[in-house]
Amino acid sequence: MKDVRILGSCVTRDALEITTDFKLIDYTARTSLASLSTKSRKDPKILNNIKSTFQKRMVERDMTKRFWLSLEKSQNDIIVIDLIDDRFHLKLFDDDSSHTVSSEYKAASSSQGQNGRIIKSASNEFKNLWEVGLKRLKGHCDELKLNNIFINCVFYQATGNPSIDSSAKIAEKNEYLRAAYLKLKNTFGSEAMIEYPDGILKADTKHKWGVAPFHFKEETYKFFLTELLKRTL
Repeated sequence: MKDVRILGSCVTRDALEITTDFKLIDYTARTSLASLSTKSRKDPKILNNIKSTFQKRMVERDMTKRFWLSLEKSQNDIIVIDLIDDRFHLKLFDDDSSHTVSSEYKAASSSQGQNGRIIKSASNEFKNLWEVGLKRLKGHCDELKLNNIFINCVFYQATGNPSIDSSAKIAEKNEYLRAAYLKLKNTFGSEAMIEYPDGILKADTKHKWGVAPFHFKEETYKFFLTELLKRTL
C-alpha cells in the first residue's frame, strides 16, 4: 500500500476510498496555491464556530498553511494535486495573510466583522498569488527531492440540472482549469499530468455528497486510480 498526500478536494479523496492500493495519510482541502502563497493567520473565534471536526480541521489548515509542514514530513510519498477548491474566493489581510472563503469559513465568520478584502477566484490577482504558490511548491519539492507529484486533471461536468449547472459557471471554471493545468505541466512535466479521455469524466447524479459538477461516477475514480498505479509501480 502506497502512502498518498492530497492537496486538493473530495475529487481525489473519494477515489482513494475505493482502493486498497493507496493509503491517504494527509489531506489538505478548502485551500489553493493562492492561499498557500500568503502568511498564516489563525482565528480561534471562527474555528470555535465550526462544529464539524473535519470542517474545522480543513479551515484551520488553510488558516495556518499547514500544508508546507506536512510536505516537509514526506519521505517522497505520492502527492496528488487537484484544483477543484480553487473555486473559493480569498480574503486577504493587510499583513499579507489570508483565509480561503470556503462555505464552512463563510458560515462561521459571518458574525465576526473581520477586516480584509476579497480577492475573487480566477481574478488576475488570484492568479498572480497562485503562481507565487506554485513557484514555492516547486522550490520545496526540489529542495526535499520529492518526485512523486501528480496532477488530477479533472474538469467540471454538466449535471443535467439547469440551476446547478448555471450557478457553477462550468465554462468559466474549465477555462481557468485549462490555463492552470498548463502551468502545472510546464512546472512538473507531462508525466505528472493524469488526464482523462473523452467520456470518462461524468457527473454522478446519485453521488453520496449530492449533485455537483465535480462529483463524478465511480468509473472516473477507477480510471484515475489505474493511471496513478501505473505511474507509481
